[in-house]
Amino acid sequence: MSRYVLRKLMWTVPVLVVATTCAFLVLRLIPGDPVNLMLSGRPASERVRENLRAKLGLNRPLPAQYAYFVLHALRGDFGESFATGQPVSQVIAQQLPASLQLAGAGFIVGVGGGLALGIAAGLYPNTAIDGAAMFLALVGISMPGYWIAMLLIYFFGLRLGWVPIVGGGLPALILPAVVFGSYAIGNLARLVRSSILDVRGEDYIRTARAKGLMERVVVLRHALRNALFPVVTMTGLLLGLFIGGGVITETVFARQGLGALLVTSILTKDYPVVQALLLLTTAAYVFANVLVDVVYGVIDPRIRYQ
Repeated sequence: MSRYVLRKLMWTVPVLVVATTCAFLVLRLIPGDPVNLMLSGRPASERVRENLRAKLGLNRPLPAQYAYFVLHALRGDFGESFATGQPVSQVIAQQLPASLQLAGAGFIVGVGGGLALGIAAGLYPNTAIDGAAMFLALVGISMPGYWIAMLLIYFFGLRLGWVPIVGGGLPALILPAVVFGSYAIGNLARLVRSSILDVRGEDYIRTARAKGLMERVVVLRHALRNALFPVVTMTGLLLGLFIGGGVITETVFARQGLGALLVTSILTKDYPVVQALLLLTTAAYVFANVLVDVVYGVIDPRIRYQ
């Protein structure tokens, strides 16, 4: 098992290298000068601008800048923010708890809701329950996140006043978590339903029915476990998206977090912060997929032996 995990981890290295290189180059191709944005239109001589570029390391050739970034990133040093002058690790640490809180709540809502709707639809196919579950799944997939957020804010926040729209605490986290998890609910519900219906015709399912077991016991105890493989895949992908995909939700609900920090840093061309955030998001996504592969090996040992 340890060799299996180590082999999977080795594949993450080239992915991180490619992602880091692309992020570094794309940032340099975006029009605009970080020095001009930092000066905010204030008059400054060319000497002052050159000194500031030298201080930020922007006067070096691109290969030298890239090598400096990589060598320091390997030590956990992502430099200082152009905008605030704080260490990038400190800037990210200030926003990370809010993003993890939202990602955790959204993951629970998305995976829990998706499994519940999918199992209900799989237990009662071609019924009103199945139709209602798939309708909700279709809404979660097809409607943009910001539109779902505005509808929830209007009905449950403004008209009914059941939950606060902004602020801290658990009540203010309900609507953002639902919006954040809506995409996962739709995808997982459809996938779980399809997987359950696929395995319900297998021989071991017919044998379980022949023993006199109730249909829901057959589905939950026998069919669901063998339908887990595609569900585990989707859950791993969603985990990576949850960690780095809160831009819309944080913006609409005026929440702090890594998503809002990323947008602000791109607009101000804060290279060190953007590079660190993209590297963090890529690493989270890659390791989430490695975790999925490891779970595959736990569920079915034949996979890791192959």
